[in-house]
Amino acid sequence: MSSTPKDWSVQRWAYAKVVEIFGSDLRSLATFRIVLALLVISDLANRATDLSAHYTDAGIMPRTVLVEQVLSPWAFSLDLMNGGALFQALLFAVAALAAFGMLVGYRTRLMTFIVWVLLLSIQLRNPLVNGSESPMLRMLLFWGMLLPLGAYWSVDRTRSALPRPSPRFLSLATFGLLMQIAFVYWFTAALKSGPEWRTDYTALYYALS
Repeated sequence: MSSTPKDWSVQRWAYAKVVEIFGSDLRSLATFRIVLALLVISDLANRATDLSAHYTDAGIMPRTVLVEQVLSPWAFSLDLMNGGALFQALLFAVAALAAFGMLVGYRTRLMTFIVWVLLLSIQLRNPLVNGSESPMLRMLLFWGMLLPLGAYWSVDRTRSALPRPSPRFLSLATFGLLMQIAFVYWFTAALKSGPEWRTDYTALYYALS
């Protein structure tokens, strides 16, 4: 049974709505890339101020303690290869260089992957100093690896001989990225169900004390 023109019209309308809701503008993704790279560079700079104390065997979390008492047996971290300050500084430097490559959009997907691996390794090297933003940062990098972050405003774009792509882009990764951001708010609201929120009303007191 062949489709009627009306069926095609409905399908086009439905697809357009899906693109509108779950798609992303490639220029927005380029902005996302730049901001994300700056956040990574800022995070690395902040962590590097206490590099020896937090990321070496001479600091508060030697690798033996980390592996035996803190990390899961399945955890992966390049930082566990060596406990010296020089090696840790080298990993930080490579991560910063990759983040800069991501910032300018040079081999964007590869740079994003390198940043993700190294940042994950650094975060797992000492989970005690991670903030609440740490999981979100690495999850945004994960989705970024699957997105065309270098399609606009990048070195990759200037080096490409292909015609400029349409600004609107839809994929499972755009859906995942949007849902990841939405989950932050949905689950935050869902977790506010204890007596301190609904009965005692002491949540603000605990938050500010």
